Amino acid sequence: MKKIILSMLLAFCFSLVMGVTNAQAATSLVWDQGFETDTDGWFDNIDFPGYGEIQRVSTGTDSINSNDGSFHAQIIEEYPFSRFDGYRDEWTGSWVAEIDVYLDTQWGLGEGFDYSVAASGSDGNHQRDFIFHVTKDTSQQALLVGGSNNTNYNPQESLENNNHYVVSESGWYTLRHTFRLESGYLHVDLQLVDDEDNILWTETRASASDTLSELGGNRYAWFTALSDNLDLAVDNHQLFIASPDTMEDCKKDGWMNWLNPSFKNQGDCVSFLQSNENAQGNKNK
Repeated sequence: MKKIILSMLLAFCFSLVMGVTNAQAATSLVWDQGFETDTDGWFDNIDFPGYGEIQRVSTGTDSINSNDGSFHAQIIEEYPFSRFDGYRDEWTGSWVAEIDVYLDTQWGLGEGFDYSVAASGSDGNHQRDFIFHVTKDTSQQALLVGGSNNTNYNPQESLENNNHYVVSESGWYTLRHTFRLESGYLHVDLQLVDDEDNILWTETRASASDTLSELGGNRYAWFTALSDNLDLAVDNHQLFIASPDTMEDCKKDGWMNWLNPSFKNQGDCVSFLQSNENAQGNKNK
């Protein structure tokens, strides 16, 4: 169900990019780490000294059942990060990054974490971070979720002063980043999603300086803060990017928007779609 909804979401985002309402972009899952066999694609102290610890654990560890399957991971110490399936220095069309986290309303006051997904620039360098803040706020005595473009590498105690959400029930939630173009520059929707894929809260971050000519695609996912002694359960780390679905997606230089796969020209894009149609037709015979 989640992948169907994401496909619809990316189709809408692509229509904003192209300035049309009939463009329908398909969703491609290009990165999927469910921690069933390993933590590959995530880096910590073993790879880079000073970058914390991530470990794979079985369902039921610390009385938390894995969100899917029989295993998930724990962020033991702040700073583990992932590069997904690699950095992208070209705009891929709208893209979505997700990770499931277990939020516990019984955390101690002041405990929490920051989680960032960053965009690359067209020059291959870092462009900007987009950060979830989750803290059991001391003054509010409630588990709050907020978002910004910066971190001070500690759980944030001032989330109540800005757009935020109060988490009232412990459980698995999805932290979703949707990267899209609107009015010619990057907009990123940080969304808290429940286990039935209901969007509970959204914070949209945008800077007019992040124009299409400046943008690449995904960069890293990074836990930039984590309270001492807080082992954070995570599952289902995924990256979705758009890919062409109809001939209209290839026209009017639309073929230039795609990297999954990339195309030499409009005809190459059209041939790709025709090959997919033929393959699907043979499969259905």
